[in-house]
Formats: sequence, structure tokens, C-alpha cells
Amino acid sequence: MPYRHYKGGAYRVTGLGRFEADLAPVVVYESMRDRSILWVRTAEVFTEPVRTDAGEMPRFAPDWPAALACLDFLPRQTVLQALALYEAPYRRYHDRTHVLEMFEVAHARGLALSPAQALAVLFHDAVYVPGCEHNEAASAALIETMVGDVDADVLRQAMQIVLDTRTHTPTAPDAATVLDLDLYRLAAPAEAFDAYTAAVFEENRALLARRTGLAGAALHADFMARRVEFLTTLAQRERLFLTPAFADAEQPARDNIARIIARIAAALPQA
Repeated sequence: MPYRHYKGGAYRVTGLGRFEADLAPVVVYESMRDRSILWVRTAEVFTEPVRTDAGEMPRFAPDWPAALACLDFLPRQTVLQALALYEAPYRRYHDRTHVLEMFEVAHARGLALSPAQALAVLFHDAVYVPGCEHNEAASAALIETMVGDVDADVLRQAMQIVLDTRTHTPTAPDAATVLDLDLYRLAAPAEAFDAYTAAVFEENRALLARRTGLAGAALHADFMARRVEFLTTLAQRERLFLTPAFADAEQPARDNIARIIARIAAALPQA
């Protein structure tokens, strides 16, 4: 998430470190306008308040996206802690970008997410281990662990929505909108869709290599066969998108699926 300097500049934190001389914590960051150089400040200076004509304010503060206003019932620290769960280096698809994108799409389409829906989006992939059958259950359970001072009924509804993302079949009230947001990347332009497919492969590469004993082109071909099987099953549904707000995404998503299936079929040896 970008940070805004009190003078107006936008910056991105790239990492935390230690100053060699005394092991003081430091923040490493870059300007969004010029990424050719990294900047370093001690953590104390980075976060300290400064006096301005408008009063005291943080030297750097998170540049909170308008799309996250639906989470204003939570402390911002809780939101940042939840987003940090998506930063594991092996995550190439189920990452922070995917979660923030879901909020951005909802905001752009004028969808007012309820607290339960917003929590479900924030936590739906909070726990993600490639090949694990319990990711959704663990992610749902994490809501109760990390979120306090929220009505118990809201928490239960959010947890059930997260569980519904496993099968993409809504059982909880208001789950359909979250499921549509989660699948929205299926309707991306062809180039972006292919990039997402490549990200899923990278995310699962190590697991598939161990399980199949394959490598290189053979491993990628095995992955694509599995991907096509998954997408073919998905395409057999009467509707991919369940709410009127995403009716326009139905045909682009089906076009992407058909294109990938045709590509794989063309690459198979002819009988």
C-alpha cells in the first residue's frame, strides 16, 4: 500500500531493515515518481509526527484507498495486518493485489459491500497453501481470531461466505456478490487473463513438480491440462456470475475459457 508524505509525495515501502552500527530499525522506501533510487530512514523518524501549518500529522501515513472505506468499521491496523497475510513470497495469484483488486472492482461498480461481505473479501484467501483442502476453513476461522468488537452475527455470516468460496456456490446471504468479485479475473482482457494463468502456474509449480516428477515443458503441459479440466467444469455451470452487477462479465469469461481450451486442444497430438 502506498504511503503519502506530509508534503504530498507518494512512496512505497519496499522493506524493513537494521542499521549496521547500532541495529536500529530502518524503513526502506521508494518514490512512486522515481523508482531509480531507494531511500532509508530510521523507523522512528519515518513514523514520527511533524508540525505543519495545518497542525501535527505523521511524516508518512498510509494512502488509504477510497475502495477500502467499506472496512472503516475496523481499526486500520487490523486491515493492514490482514493484508500482510497475503505477502508470502510463493503467492503469485492469491496475493494482496487480488484482494485489493476485488475492493476496487466493487467500488468502481458502485457496490456498497456490507460489513460481512467486506470481511469476507479481506479474509477469503488469508490462509492459502497450494494443494491444501482446508484453506477456506482456516481463512474463515482466522476472522474470529483477528477481528474484535464486531457483531457476532456479522462474523458468522462473513465466515460462511469465505467457506462458500471453496465451491463458488452461495449458501450465505449476500455471498453471491463476493463470489462474483472473486471470479472477476476470468473476464479480464486476454493478455491479462493469460498473465493470471501464468501466475497460478508459478504459485503451484513446486507442488506439482514434487507430485508429478515432471519438469520444464512437461510440467507446464500437465498444469495446463489440470487448468483446462477445472475451467471446463466451471464453464458447465448455467451462469458463472450470479448477480446482475456482473452480467457483463459472463461472455468475456466464457470467451477466455473457450480460448484456453481450444489452445490446449490444438497442442495435443492428433490421433
